[in-house]
Amino acid sequence: MISLLKQKKITQFHGHRGWAAIFFGESSLDLTTARSTGGDIVVGDQSSAAFPPAEGTPDAKSRWQTAVQDLRQKLNPHEHRIVTAIRGEDALCQTLRLPTTQVEELRQMLDLQIDNFTPLPVEEVVYSFEPLEITNNETLVLVAVAPKAVINQRVEVLETAGFPPEVVAVDVLAVFRSFLRNELLPLDENLNTFVQIGSTAANIIVHTHGVPVAIRSVVLGEGASLGSVESLAALREELQRTLVAAEADQPDREAGRVTLATWNENLRADVEELARGWSGQAQCYTNGSMPSPAASLCVEAVSDARRLNLLPDEWRQRRQRAQRRRRLASGGIVLSVIYLLGLAVFLSLMGVQQSRLNRVKAEIAQNQKAFNDTRELQRLLLTMQKQLDTEYSALEVLREVSVVMPENVKLNGFTFKKDQTVTLKAQAESAAIANDFISELERCRLFSRIAPGQMRTDPGAGGLTKFDVVCTLKSAAPVPVGKTIWR
Repeated sequence: MISLLKQKKITQFHGHRGWAAIFFGESSLDLTTARSTGGDIVVGDQSSAAFPPAEGTPDAKSRWQTAVQDLRQKLNPHEHRIVTAIRGEDALCQTLRLPTTQVEELRQMLDLQIDNFTPLPVEEVVYSFEPLEITNNETLVLVAVAPKAVINQRVEVLETAGFPPEVVAVDVLAVFRSFLRNELLPLDENLNTFVQIGSTAANIIVHTHGVPVAIRSVVLGEGASLGSVESLAALREELQRTLVAAEADQPDREAGRVTLATWNENLRADVEELARGWSGQAQCYTNGSMPSPAASLCVEAVSDARRLNLLPDEWRQRRQRAQRRRRLASGGIVLSVIYLLGLAVFLSLMGVQQSRLNRVKAEIAQNQKAFNDTRELQRLLLTMQKQLDTEYSALEVLREVSVVMPENVKLNGFTFKKDQTVTLKAQAESAAIANDFISELERCRLFSRIAPGQMRTDPGAGGLTKFDVVCTLKSAAPVPVGKTIWR
């Protein structure tokens, strides 16, 4: 199919995300990509994936799944937002006038009236709306209602293939607006009619000034053909009834041009015959002379995001939950990576510190023998120094004691412990003389401490006082040495 959309260029896209329309045609899935560039709508790829033969895959959903897999080779879903559509005959579209107010208040009004638009239970349908024309007192609103099962069938096929649609539109409305953009429809005040004819239904839009005032679908039946005179006459009659109803609703407007369009090559001759046989002004467009439904959907998504959207809320909620799960999973992965990195850094630091500790231990072990040898040499040196030092020898100590000992004191015992103590046992004529001797010993330069022992008077020995004294040699004190600090 050839697009007649007004555009400055056709290009492949890189950079920010554009839109991709996936249209469920009669025999194929049609794909078109587009985006806005510098104020222009630039169309990119236009391709299709044919459905497999019905004999091999009789289930429509299975045929769609097979075709959508072919599109995986032609479209990167991460670079495009997806829009799709249901057929006009699958939706009930209606225009009505409501008091002019905020969009949320319009939605509340429609929530109360939606059960009047369809015989199906409210929980089994999806509806959406968009304001068409706003005056001071009234707003012309287009409402579309569709069975949820019909929409879910298409959305599930795309979602499973990795093409989650953000918008579900109605094909006839998108094509109608594309015809308006390309100036293929009259924009006068008459009641003009646009008819999109497929193999199973004809979708009719009566419009004035480019605004829909009546929308209707005429089901032709599975495998129906317009080739017979009866079929053409029946469709012509339905068109006449639609126009009569529109004229009755707006008696101040006259019937205008009828525009017929079809993409089915098998219906080309029938639609042209219908146009030739129309009593009023008629224009016919067939495949190759008008915008394709996929291109119409894509350009509409790029140009105006405020159009009605029949995507059920359940799909949005699923995606939000899935997105939260992905965020949590990503957060968990990030935390795990941070933890592992921190653990790796910690273990690396531990390894460095352990390596340093091992080096220090090796150095200590290497120097320990030298230290032990040095300490042993110091001990031997001190021992030899003491042995060579005669100041605190037994003879020198005895000499010093003899010098300070009075004549009336007699030394009975002398016990010498080198570099420790000297124990003296003596007797004196009285205790006073003994104490004087002890006092003299305290002033002796060889002793650091005098500890008197027992002192007793022996009557049997003529009243002599016997006593003993323990004298601590000054050499018993530790010899100061240099302080050594090991690091």
